[in-house]
Amino acid sequence: MGGDDRSDYQGTRTSCLIDEYFGAPPENRDIERLRREVIEYDIESALWPSMAEAISRVEPDQARELGRRLTRTSIDENPTVLGMAILAAVGTEEDVSLIQTIGLLSNTFGLLAAQALARLPDATANLIWLADRTAGWGRVYLVQAICELNDPAAEPWLLRKACDGDYLNGEYAYKVACAVPIHRAIAAPDADEALIDHTGDLMSTLVWSDGMGGTIWDYEHAEQVLTDYLSHTGALTPTVDRYRWLWILACFLDGRQNRTPPNWATLESLRTGYWSLITAPPWHSVVSAASTSNDERTRRWAFRILGELRERATHSGE
Repeated sequence: MGGDDRSDYQGTRTSCLIDEYFGAPPENRDIERLRREVIEYDIESALWPSMAEAISRVEPDQARELGRRLTRTSIDENPTVLGMAILAAVGTEEDVSLIQTIGLLSNTFGLLAAQALARLPDATANLIWLADRTAGWGRVYLVQAICELNDPAAEPWLLRKACDGDYLNGEYAYKVACAVPIHRAIAAPDADEALIDHTGDLMSTLVWSDGMGGTIWDYEHAEQVLTDYLSHTGALTPTVDRYRWLWILACFLDGRQNRTPPNWATLESLRTGYWSLITAPPWHSVVSAASTSNDERTRRWAFRILGELRERATHSGE
């Protein structure tokens, strides 16, 4: 969750400003001058190692006071970033509400909020609160931070809410899969719908997340999870999202995405099971209905699926 040492130039430049500010006697410290200097360049929203070192050289109470003032009173993004970075290093439980509030602007402050909250009491609950209210890259940093805590208290949320359908879920899907016992949870006969649906979302994301993070090929429990997921989903009401997840997984079992099918003992039975379900009338009707949707993107998706299903039926009849 820390900064990338390869490009700590931003942090080094900012750490010099921190050293300069606190190097002056308290009565000569000019916070407005510091604001102006920080505004002059784009400070990156991360607690870089050199910044953390500079902050560590300051008496913690003094550093916290500056961090709070910059975060609460700055009207420009850059000084606020500096304030959040200081709180990420030396903030206390008293700062959680402030950190979460600013963290709602998650594309800019999500990483700093994650760095700050992860080291404070009630980290899991506080990170989940913010993750539930954010999207995009900010959510990526928050979910990754939750995974890295290895806190059993986070398991219910990670099993049901970590993925929100965004493309960037690929950045952390494998981390989630490794952080919680999905294979045990989905094997339970009384698995709830939220768990089943999130499993479908997560596993289908792992199919295409190559280049973003680990993939379904790396996940050791994939065969069992896909088996239990299919068993549970067949008893659910067909929806567009459920069909989409099943379709992606069925294509994976066919060896799509320019890869050969997985070398699993149950591959043929799984492949048959997935394709049988998505071509069954109740499920096929979902795609047929989607082809008349008012949403152009949904219609294009449905026409593509219907075309591939017709082609598949033609080839299977040869």
